[in-house]
Amino acid sequence: MMTSSETDIDALDEKTMEDSAVLQVSSMAAGGLVKQESRDTDFLSNYSTSIEGSVVASPSIDSFSTLPEQEISDFPIDSRDLQVKVDNPQKHLETLETFITFRVTTRTSRPEFEETEYVVRRRYNDFIWLRQKLVDTYPTHIIPPMPGKHTLLAQLDRYSKEFIMARMKLLHGFLNRVVNHPILSSEKSLYIFLTAKPAEFSIHRKSRSNVLVKMTDSLQNMANMYTMKQRHLEFEQVRDYCVALADKLSTIDKISHRIQKERQEYLLELHQLHPIFTLWATSEPELNPILTAIAKAIENNAVAHQVVLDSFPSDMREYLAYIDAVRDTLVRRDSMQIEYEMTVDDLAKKRQEKDQLTGVGASSSNSPGWGGSLWKGESRDEKLEKIGQSIPRLGKKVELLQDRVECANENLRSDLERWNKEKRSDLKTMLISMADQQILHYQHCMNAWEEVLSGLKLDNGTEINLGPSIKVPA
Repeated sequence: MMTSSETDIDALDEKTMEDSAVLQVSSMAAGGLVKQESRDTDFLSNYSTSIEGSVVASPSIDSFSTLPEQEISDFPIDSRDLQVKVDNPQKHLETLETFITFRVTTRTSRPEFEETEYVVRRRYNDFIWLRQKLVDTYPTHIIPPMPGKHTLLAQLDRYSKEFIMARMKLLHGFLNRVVNHPILSSEKSLYIFLTAKPAEFSIHRKSRSNVLVKMTDSLQNMANMYTMKQRHLEFEQVRDYCVALADKLSTIDKISHRIQKERQEYLLELHQLHPIFTLWATSEPELNPILTAIAKAIENNAVAHQVVLDSFPSDMREYLAYIDAVRDTLVRRDSMQIEYEMTVDDLAKKRQEKDQLTGVGASSSNSPGWGGSLWKGESRDEKLEKIGQSIPRLGKKVELLQDRVECANENLRSDLERWNKEKRSDLKTMLISMADQQILHYQHCMNAWEEVLSGLKLDNGTEINLGPSIKVPA
């Protein structure tokens, strides 16, 4: 007899098989019974062990591939010595949580890797851990952004095929940007992320560097209250450019979403209009061919609108996150300069205080306190001794912070140069793809109505002169 919990899991399995992006995973012992039935003849071959020891139903090869034109095991022809790919999402149903893992495949010829190929499974939070490690280790390098978490309104759809495929594509892009970076690709945390087995990776994830994180947070908070004395014009120009570019892309994104909303309303009207012409055609035998052709054109228009709605790009918002990552890097660089300037000010105050104490007469500094009180203040010599110890220490700290700021400036300059080259290519590809999608959409709509017009004839049997046909490039 099945318990209520088992019944709920079975019901969830049936619904997930119809609506979800991935096959269901049961959180049960590896040797237990598999609750989900399969129509495949080779039943057990579709299951493997998850990172927690659960039984995992693996999707088919052509179901969830980041590169649909290729087999999952194949990489594009590439001469890079480090290649990664994110694909094959799987859903894990645990007792307390449900989550998605992605397969991360790595191929490399670098000597620091013991093998030439690694295959691991990572969840979304593991990618967040990797990015935070990169930010902590290289605060003045531009760390690529992560895809945002699902919103509260979209929480019910976070296991849908569209959401999973979009997230997988963005994670694939994030990881490839990291491995293509000449500095980030050599980070130890990335090596652990790409190669570590579940138990080993769990240990690394639990080890934290809280001191460094707290120091970084305090410096960033300090940047909000302290005004820099020496501002770099080149970085100020980059900051202004990022603000202007973000405003333009945000405007394009808002207009695109507004057009998308209008298209959804128009699609609903097309679905309402199609049966009207179909019923009209059945009641008007003489007009049946024309009305049927119009109904077919309306149906084709609805299909074209549905296609463009389903393929609505999210590249614009993803690139807005990239711009935010650049601005965050500028803030971290500013925090380092602020710390340097504050240390310089502190050193100047100590030196000024030393000069003042040196100029004070010895008789006034060594005079006894009031009434021989036990609460005797520090003597001039004691103050001079403390200042004498702190000045060299502050001097060394100023030198170290100055070197760190100069290194930060060079790191940021090199990354900004890389980003400017990538940005031109990314924006060009994004806008051309958007234009091609719209051209293809309107071409399909126009072809549907041209088929109707080509079949219309006047009562005397002559065809309607529609003028020269319009050629739209595919």
